[in-house]
Amino acid sequence: MHSVGNAAETAAVRSVLLELLGDVDAIAERFVVALTQVVPYSDGAVDRAQLLADGVNTYERVLRRLVGMPVPERFVELSRGLGRHRAQLDVPLSAVTTGTRLHFRIVWEELAERLPPDALVAMVTLPVQLWQAVEEHSTDVQIGYHEAATALAFERDRDRRRVVEAFLDSDGEDGELLARAAGVLGAGTGDDVFVAFVPGRARQAVTALAARGGVHLHEWHGGTVVLAHRPRGTWPLDAGTSGRPVVPAALRAVPCGVGPLAHGVGRVPRALRVAQQVAGALPATAAAPARLAGAAVAVAASALGGLREDLARDVLHELLVLAPPERDRLLETVDAYAATGSVATTAERTFCHRNTVLNRLRRVAECTGLDITVPAQASVLLLALTAWRWQDG
Repeated sequence: MHSVGNAAETAAVRSVLLELLGDVDAIAERFVVALTQVVPYSDGAVDRAQLLADGVNTYERVLRRLVGMPVPERFVELSRGLGRHRAQLDVPLSAVTTGTRLHFRIVWEELAERLPPDALVAMVTLPVQLWQAVEEHSTDVQIGYHEAATALAFERDRDRRRVVEAFLDSDGEDGELLARAAGVLGAGTGDDVFVAFVPGRARQAVTALAARGGVHLHEWHGGTVVLAHRPRGTWPLDAGTSGRPVVPAALRAVPCGVGPLAHGVGRVPRALRVAQQVAGALPATAAAPARLAGAAVAVAASALGGLREDLARDVLHELLVLAPPERDRLLETVDAYAATGSVATTAERTFCHRNTVLNRLRRVAECTGLDITVPAQASVLLLALTAWRWQDG
């Protein structure tokens, strides 16, 4: 211990410090009495025996430092272990810091009781040395606390994600799992939930949504699930539709599948299956959200699996073997007519006479055996074209 004062005063202080070092059990008891006036220690957040043991270790470390004795490395680990322990018990860091800094007051009061006032006043650097010794302990406590708090936060986040993942994989009928998932999402079980599935290639486009209140992102089956909730009946719907949710502005330029609005958290898994199927059928050129109604043919083609090639070959073979210029003109005309159902509008879009449009549609019918102006045949032709483009793309 280094201080400014005469030799007698220095010796007196050192003698008292050594006396305190031999009396750490009693000092720790005094500390616990004071600490248990502080919430949450007053509520029994930490076992009293543990508080006493931690107090003994702390005072031995602090007093050793003041006396100038070696402080073994194990005291550093004991201080950090204290911090980890408090974090695991969810004791607020502010309360932990209040406790560690209380040690300064306890030691100073002990010194004041055991030393003559003149000796204490003469040791002008003693308060600084005591504060530094306590702060060394406090710093290690905080390091341990933050280590444990970070690990706990990671584990809790992982647990929350596991709950959501299990729920998304479920049928939504398990009441306990439903309640836990709603709790993680911060939603009422009866809320309306917007559901979208963003395929992996567009994942970066939705990262900004994570900071928005009421929006939950979850990595799931190679893509990102977007969930947003509002109380029942308050989610805006597209005009003229029955239940189609308005897509949040941040998603309107993101290629993704949008499911039907889930009326209640329990319907989220089914809505997600729809969104996932739609997302899986999106063409590589997609640049906006799609719903099942607008992607039904593509979803149907996707569902054909290995039959896609067979359907495309069976229906389109004679059309696809035509010279590319003619084939492309015919396909352009089919696409325009399928989008409008009007020969006149198709003529405008393809910059040709309406008779040319009729001739091209007739030529497609000759090659495929299907007349696109007949609804039942048009559905098969469009499905075959979508299947061919799927495998060709």
